[in-house]
Amino acid sequence: MGQAYNFSNELQVTVLKMVDLIGRLMGRTNLPPLVLNDAPNEIPHQYLSAEKARTQLGWKAQYTLEEGLRDTIEWYEEFFRRRASRGSSSSL
Repeated sequence: MGQAYNFSNELQVTVLKMVDLIGRLMGRTNLPPLVLNDAPNEIPHQYLSAEKARTQLGWKAQYTLEEGLRDTIEWYEEFFRRRASRGSSSSL
């Protein structure tokens, strides 16, 4: 049987802080989140522990949260740019 592992830098970051960071990295600080506070059975505090990956696999994070988000945002921007250019050329 396989095993499950969590891979994270183990920072406890709120969703609102994550949304703010992503917005800043994308240059979109003009999109405030809409918080409804009506999710039933919400877990108030949670984060990923990478202890099992560290101890069993010798794994450690190589990127900060901001570096990982920056790379992820760049990847998605390029992905959608290529996708849009393929879509516009296929309509000719």
